[in-house]
Amino acid sequence: MRRMAAGANRTGLIIAGLLCLVVGLAALSISLGLATALVPGLTPESRLQSVAVVFALPFSAVIALVLAVILAVIGVRWLAAQVPRKDSAKPLRMQEDARTGVTTVNANVVAAAVVDDLDLTPAVVDAQAILRGTARSPELILHVDVDERADIDAVVNDIADRVTRNCSQALGVPLSAVGVEIGIARSRQRRQRSVGL
Repeated sequence: MRRMAAGANRTGLIIAGLLCLVVGLAALSISLGLATALVPGLTPESRLQSVAVVFALPFSAVIALVLAVILAVIGVRWLAAQVPRKDSAKPLRMQEDARTGVTTVNANVVAAAVVDDLDLTPAVVDAQAILRGTARSPELILHVDVDERADIDAVVNDIADRVTRNCSQALGVPLSAVGVEIGIARSRQRRQRSVGL
């Protein structure tokens, strides 16, 4: 029931891949002698004196330090993005016109009502719910642990027919997305398995 930073992972990996590609293409162009058009002294047999001259400049250490700090900040932000988060919706504003009054509903209250509704489903051992999105476009994420002998199809059908309908009626709008993860609650000797739907 936690959101992982898949988008941040993909973005970071794309950036790292592009950087590696640029470095690889630069090394390949130097080794094939194609870089002499851009930098005259940059040939495969040279000792890369023109590059050494750049690194010998007095401000090159400062540039290297600034780049190291930038990369460290990017790395720390990337690591922080990997921490799983529960992203519940902000309080839902149920009326658009403030002149007639404003009603807000806490998303956790609606999620708790959905969990109570799920407890009425036969074979459900435990349930968790998270409501995301906005009042006009709510999304419901469910994790349901069922008995190992339960009829999974019956549980999923009950969730699709009754639980999501009740949640939609309570919010006054149809749910834009519903995610369900079914966990098989086994005895203590056996480990729990889950199936994503």
